[in-house]
Amino acid sequence: MTQAQTITSKAKSNLAFALIDLPEEERRHMAEFYAFCRTVDDIVDEPGMTPRERHDALNRWIEVINGGDVLELTELEEDIIALIQDLELDTTPMLHLIEGCRSDICQQQPLNRDELLDYTYCVACCVGLTSARIMGAGEAAYPYAIALGHALQMVNIIRDVAEDYGKSNRIYLPREDMDRFGYTLEDLRGRVYSPQLQELLQYEADLAEKFFAEAEEEYNRLRPEDKAALIPAQAMALIYHTILDKMKAGGFRIFDIRYRVNTFHKLWLLFRTKLDIDPQSYYDKSKAYYDKLLGFLSRPGRKDEK
Repeated sequence: MTQAQTITSKAKSNLAFALIDLPEEERRHMAEFYAFCRTVDDIVDEPGMTPRERHDALNRWIEVINGGDVLELTELEEDIIALIQDLELDTTPMLHLIEGCRSDICQQQPLNRDELLDYTYCVACCVGLTSARIMGAGEAAYPYAIALGHALQMVNIIRDVAEDYGKSNRIYLPREDMDRFGYTLEDLRGRVYSPQLQELLQYEADLAEKFFAEAEEEYNRLRPEDKAALIPAQAMALIYHTILDKMKAGGFRIFDIRYRVNTFHKLWLLFRTKLDIDPQSYYDKSKAYYDKLLGFLSRPGRKDEK
């Protein structure tokens, strides 16, 4: 197993799950890119490094991406260099991702939504832009990737409010928004669940819904071949929108519940995405599989088989 495959398989993320149905080459490339994203994120988040060491590690990745003279390349670094060259990737989004993650080393609470969206663009939309290219979609898919990136990251921010503050002392909810609804840092520190918190998180959820709606509009404008290439991304949209729906229905109990979607539900959402692309084809395949399974289960003497 390659370094990229090891990192991807250990992550157990929604993105890694959504890649299972890609063709082999695209899946390998996406595993490499995901491993890069995971590694950059871990440089910032994993314990045991000083701020200087974190900055130096991120700077090394900038040199790798820019084709600098880096000594003793790791396997993953070699894979990313090859990926950039083979697909002629625009590296600007990858560099923005690094700088977005860098801002978390000494994170400052965003003052307003503009600052928040600058951050979500770097750490999520830029991932979407490069992913769309790797998965084979054209430039027409870029507005979709940007809108979806904002939506997914907003869901992450809402879901992880307690964890981000408790583990890393990070606050991504804009100060203006907290002031608007009268929810204070002292409330967050004390894990206070209140109507003010519910209203605040509903306000942020409304922003996520706005971006989900924009992404859906952009997706519906795409050519069939671009839609087919973006099945993993659209599956991600359904998974994260389901998480958002659960949080809204549950009253945003973020201090008590880690909202998630189970594996069977994820499989259904992935299948549903494929159905939306080519319903007749996947209906035929599903019916053939069902008929085959039914035939196996109804074979005479099957109970005696071992």
